[in-house]
Amino acid sequence: MGKPKYAECALGLGRSLKLIGDTTRRVIVTDQPDYPWDRCFDEVLEPTEPFAWTMFSKLSALERTDADQVLFIDCDCLAFKRLDPIFDYCAGRGLCVEGIVIRDGEWYGSVRDHLTKHGVSAMPMFNGCMIYYERTPRCQEMILAIYAEGKKFKDSGFLYESSLLPEEPYLSIAMAKAGLDQDGNCHLIPQNMDFKNNAGGLIGKLELDVLSNRCSFVCNQFTVRHVQPTIFHASRYINFTIYWKQLDRLAWLERYEATHEFLHMSSWHKLQRSVQRRYLKHIKRVL
Repeated sequence: MGKPKYAECALGLGRSLKLIGDTTRRVIVTDQPDYPWDRCFDEVLEPTEPFAWTMFSKLSALERTDADQVLFIDCDCLAFKRLDPIFDYCAGRGLCVEGIVIRDGEWYGSVRDHLTKHGVSAMPMFNGCMIYYERTPRCQEMILAIYAEGKKFKDSGFLYESSLLPEEPYLSIAMAKAGLDQDGNCHLIPQNMDFKNNAGGLIGKLELDVLSNRCSFVCNQFTVRHVQPTIFHASRYINFTIYWKQLDRLAWLERYEATHEFLHMSSWHKLQRSVQRRYLKHIKRVL
């Protein structure tokens, strides 16, 4: 939603899921209908929330589809592994996000002030680029509680500059009040599961290549470690050429598929086959 560049990002996400053979039904919510969504998405929905509540529309899929399990993924992401393990891990856990529990520091303002104001001892900190939820009474109650927290935004104490109401702090407080891992209501996925990562704290080179299905890097996030995430969140790299090169490669592959027949072999490949077959015959490896 919003600027055309986000439509290009969303196409990249859809194309990356298609390229790795992920079979999860893909639904996109967009206010930009004039894009070839049908090539990599199964369904296109128009937004129904007011623009200021765009971020909260991440939680609307149970109302708008017949899905029993939903994995929201931000448009500026690329997938490098199939999503089945995420669905399998999260099943029965309610609403799930990947992050850590915090008790102090700064996150949408002073964390200690948030805890005091909302009457909780700790709260989850996470990036809302990936949110899982499911069609259970307990999880649906959680979603209603998140919206209820969002409607109290004027008195929430959370600080942010965007004109869009961020879902993250309100979702966090609702999870904190409900209690993690109680009766399948909500769950905080450990960071080291690496279902998603944005390469924050990058050390050295970011290896990112959709043609070789490679996303690998070392980063300093609470500890220094090597990461190969299922989903790469490009939020920190949307202004880097390496990300847009991947989108161009994915678009090129889509054009290639549309213009080349099944099992197409290029002229160069055929020439190499001919030359190498003659060599193999010469050394008596083939007849």
